Amino acid sequence: MGMWRSWVVSIGVAGLVALSGCATVDKPTVQSRLTGKSITVISTLGTTLRLTWRGTTVFNHEQGEAFVPDWGFKEQLETATVEQLKASGRFSSVQRATITATRREEALKELKELKTPTDHVLLISGAQSGDSIWGTQEGFAGLGIAQRSFLALDTQSAAHVSLRADLMVPSTFGAVLGEATVATAQRVPAPALLRGPRLNDSNAAAARESLKVQIDAAVRSLVTQLGLHEAPAGAATAPVARPAAAPAVQPVNAQVDSRPVTAPNVEGRGIPAPAGQ
Repeated sequence: MGMWRSWVVSIGVAGLVALSGCATVDKPTVQSRLTGKSITVISTLGTTLRLTWRGTTVFNHEQGEAFVPDWGFKEQLETATVEQLKASGRFSSVQRATITATRREEALKELKELKTPTDHVLLISGAQSGDSIWGTQEGFAGLGIAQRSFLALDTQSAAHVSLRADLMVPSTFGAVLGEATVATAQRVPAPALLRGPRLNDSNAAAARESLKVQIDAAVRSLVTQLGLHEAPAGAATAPVARPAAAPAVQPVNAQVDSRPVTAPNVEGRGIPAPAGQ
């Protein structure tokens, strides 16, 4: 049975992230099946950013990608997920595995040849979401930076994170036990893209910090929606490892959704520019 929920999560000193949405996951069933079992975390995201420029008309739209493995998002996403799962004390082992796929459909095929023996797999991939910042018909997807301008004036930028988590059983041909999605978007104070589109290295720092905060919030939301954050009854729970301190930002409003119910988009709020900008 679905239930509307809202709560506030504190992420180190990075600020508060407000999450709201509707969950339909059968948590008791999932928890009973996973307790004492092994799980492997796999992500198709983190090395590439989706770049979009929304112009005055559809003919002014531009799309591109930026290869940013040195930004550490893949490591952050996987590490944060592993730490959340370990902290629950529910699993006999929690590990990561690396695949070459960068899309969910490709990953599902590659998982059939996964050499790492594991009872379950938590696959994190990109999701589609609506444009909660400007309300354009072109929504957000995965990790990325979007920018909008009107007649080449009033250029505005936003960083966005839209994720999907699939909890699967490899031994039964990838049977899915549960799935959840989360989407966040947040304005950044300076134009983060140049025409092309390509990253504006002079202004990209604010977008990078915004994405770091949103990834932590999104991971926590996915794990919570699937019921994997809670320890089994009577089990001792290890403390959750805190991420490194990040520059203070304003609250991020996130849209949370667990299929088949879709929650409304909520616009994110602005964050201050990094020191020296």
